[in-house]
Amino acid sequence: MDKFVKVVLLIVFALSATGCATVNHDALTQDEALALKDKKVGLTHYQDRPDFIAQTAVNVQFGLLGLASAISSGNAMIKNNQVADPAIAIADKLAQGLAQEQQMQVVAEAQSVSSKVTDEALLGHFGQQDYVLDVKTLGWSSIYFPTDWDNYRVMYTARARLIEVQTGKIIADETCSHVPDYADTNQAPSYKALEDGSGLKTALAQSVEYCVNQIQVMAKLHAQTAGTAATN
Repeated sequence: MDKFVKVVLLIVFALSATGCATVNHDALTQDEALALKDKKVGLTHYQDRPDFIAQTAVNVQFGLLGLASAISSGNAMIKNNQVADPAIAIADKLAQGLAQEQQMQVVAEAQSVSSKVTDEALLGHFGQQDYVLDVKTLGWSSIYFPTDWDNYRVMYTARARLIEVQTGKIIADETCSHVPDYADTNQAPSYKALEDGSGLKTALAQSVEYCVNQIQVMAKLHAQTAGTAATN
């Protein structure tokens, strides 16, 4: 692979993971977890999502034109197959966990917001709730394997935050990046399976399960005892 192609790949990776570098990681303390009982929590659903970048061994060779092609192809996969934002499923599953583990009251209807909304404006939508569970897709893409150009790895990154509405304090904050590994790359989706949506939806469903588990564990959203308290 020549130097120019490597540079393009670095640009693609940066675009598909915008916002990851400055994300903080914060877990619930025991006191914060105990304060959640019987409190109302609302969910965000973002109106827009990052571009899905579908990289192939062909388009990666054509610099910025190839990148534009990868973005166009990837966004077409999402639109044509009506692929839902994985952040919605992650938020729903995390909310179910908060209801079961922390006895929170989950507001059924999520609030639709722009990806460009400020935290202040975001909290303004949740005046009737005590907390906001904010889950946002930061990047998603697919890329061929260096040793197998017929099959593709689907990568996904999301950020989840639990914010106290009255104070604006972020009491839990975790970023999940799912880059699946395959012992046999033939188990990964083909480009055709990405285009028809079957392989894409399966891969993203796996990302959802992975991220829900990681966020629950790392942000300590489960019920805590004295021995599991975070020391923020």
